[in-house]
Amino acid sequence: MAYMRRYFEKGYPYFVTSITYEREPIFLNAKMCDIMLITMEYFKLLLDYKIFAYCVMPDHVHFIIQPVGKYNLSYIMQMIKGSFSRKINKIRDKNGKIWQKRFYDEGIRDAAMLMQKIEYIHNNPLRKKLVGSLGDYPHSSYHWYFGNNKSALAIDHLNY
Repeated sequence: MAYMRRYFEKGYPYFVTSITYEREPIFLNAKMCDIMLITMEYFKLLLDYKIFAYCVMPDHVHFIIQPVGKYNLSYIMQMIKGSFSRKINKIRDKNGKIWQKRFYDEGIRDAAMLMQKIEYIHNNPLRKKLVGSLGDYPHSSYHWYFGNNKSALAIDHLNY
């Protein structure tokens, strides 16, 4: 099956979703969530991108990312997913797929859309009935915006 090439516009943030292979709920394990967030923070420094929101769900991740350096979104995602997969396979002493091949992205054009996507990301654990209150879900940037500002993944200031 041939895939359409992705189209990116420089300077825009993107709402991104990446799903685990066969929807395996690997992120029910808090250690796996921490490794994902640390991996994203590590590559944030190397590949020069901004993160405005995130949520690590049991079988997928959502985040809003804005490439600002020379690397495009596809390369950034390749590095994040590849590095995470190698780490997890080493921890599990396995060799296999961790992620579905593709990821989903949507360009964010204005402040209203950005706020809508941040709200969607933060409300995901409540919508999926994982918690009774957003403050109870530890693997989300909700805490950065409305809590104690502590996270393994630093949130950048919004430019809108």
